Amino acid sequence: MAFNGKIIGGIIGMVLLDLMGVPLGAFFGFLLGSVIGHIFIDQSKAIEDTQSEQRAAQRRRGAFIYHLLCLCVRIAKADGPVNRLEIQFMEQLMRQRLKLSEHGRRDAIRVWNNAKRAETPFEAYAQAFYRDFAQERHRILDMLDLLFALAAADSTRLHPAEEELLLRAAGLFHISRLQFDRIKARHFAPPAQQRPTWSALDPYYALLEVTSADTTETIKKKYRQLALKWHPDRVQARGASSEVLRHAQEKFRQINEAYEKIMEARGQKR
Repeated sequence: MAFNGKIIGGIIGMVLLDLMGVPLGAFFGFLLGSVIGHIFIDQSKAIEDTQSEQRAAQRRRGAFIYHLLCLCVRIAKADGPVNRLEIQFMEQLMRQRLKLSEHGRRDAIRVWNNAKRAETPFEAYAQAFYRDFAQERHRILDMLDLLFALAAADSTRLHPAEEELLLRAAGLFHISRLQFDRIKARHFAPPAQQRPTWSALDPYYALLEVTSADTTETIKKKYRQLALKWHPDRVQARGASSEVLRHAQEKFRQINEAYEKIMEARGQKR
């Protein structure tokens, strides 16, 4: 059981003044001691906690930048040697978006050059990033967006080799094709005749991690996989907490609803 500074100081003050025979010493001692304890213990602990949180946040930011540089190198090299426009984009990214100091910029360049010389495959870098940030969904989406931005730095059309790597990243990051296409559209506008029209079924396809272009058999197979994964009985059997179980129940309901809507639209029976 943890005691805060007010309680510790109050108890010490109460005992000391009471032993000294001060009238109402226990009462006044507790009040005085709690004030002193709050100042010298609680506030010092609060400062230490804040500093610790700041250091942790800086480490997370540094880890994200490291992964970003390694992945960017592989995207930049996918369509040939790294060119001047890609270098300019990275310089702008470091100075304006990441706001790196000169020391931080030198460290970033060192990481970039090491990754450039290394033969580590793109998938290894992507998997390492996902392991570190799997619980921070906004970071995952931000990473894919930045990789698309780099790919768009030197061309208005996405190179097939770059798109292949970005699709692999989306798969490893568990980003749906619908989300992938939305991020892509922010950087590469498709020709008018190729622009997909929005459908009310799009969210349901995204829930099942498929697209409207997939066959009914493919959708059925994916549905069975997801239903098995999120079935509340299986989740409960794994010893999940009540919160995780509630999440699984809601996910299972959404999956079934999405499947029913899609099958109904396709004139299929479950």
